[in-house]
Amino acid sequence: MKTTAINDISEYSTETKKVLLYIFVLNILVLVIDIISGIATRSLGIIGGAVHSAFDAINNLVGFFVLRFAVEPPDDKHPYGHGKFETLSAFGIVIFLAIACLEIIKNSISRLIHPVNLPVYRKEIVWLLVLTLVINLIVWIYERYMGKKLKSDLLIADSSHTGSDILITISVILSQVFIAKGFLWVDPIVGIAIAIFVIKAGYEILTSTVPILVDEVWVDPKVVSESALSVSGVIECYDIYSRRSPYVSFIECKIKVAPKDLYGAHQLADKVEDKLKSDFGNCKVTVHVEP
Repeated sequence: MKTTAINDISEYSTETKKVLLYIFVLNILVLVIDIISGIATRSLGIIGGAVHSAFDAINNLVGFFVLRFAVEPPDDKHPYGHGKFETLSAFGIVIFLAIACLEIIKNSISRLIHPVNLPVYRKEIVWLLVLTLVINLIVWIYERYMGKKLKSDLLIADSSHTGSDILITISVILSQVFIAKGFLWVDPIVGIAIAIFVIKAGYEILTSTVPILVDEVWVDPKVVSESALSVSGVIECYDIYSRRSPYVSFIECKIKVAPKDLYGAHQLADKVEDKLKSDFGNCKVTVHVEP
């Protein structure tokens, strides 16, 4: 997480949770409309949109509750903090997405092979979909504005995801126009397209969370070494480790220094810590001094 405009992390958490709560209420409204519309029309495109809306609502809810624990300071059992609770929770969402999308794809393929004449078009449903489009536009504008105001990567990323909701809703509305003209095959095609789009969102979650959970290297050791060696008096930097979490990242290294006295060596270590923090942003640095 980048340094936020609100210096106190607890205040940042409070403000972010407020935004998530407002957005959650609006996403639930969209989800209810999508479910009603999907049941009334049996449209796979609308049902796919409902799955996507459910994903948004669950994501907001998870973010809201996980923030409560994830921003807690380190303790005896969690010396590196609690940020990975947020990362771990993402896997539950991905599992939900995978099951729902596979079901939609299966039903869509079945409907393409065996076309059925279902009541997939109703004029009043189209107006409900237009309403969800307006709500998604409001959510997108508001969340993006607050994300930039709070400098919250979480809100900015989620607002980008809301932008995809807008595109999905537009595609569903257009599909209803084709269905009204008798092109019923458009509905399963749109259903498959939306399922693939949601799968892509799940894949992006995995690619962003797995490196954190398995402690993938955050910064190239050579880059860390170059930064440390730029401090006058440091003659070697080695045994370099780095990893990241949602709220803070960590760098550990050993250095050999020119000064022989303990006081001078520790002063250099402090300078190296300040240099690494300056170069790599919001991170915790541990420097071990070797004679």
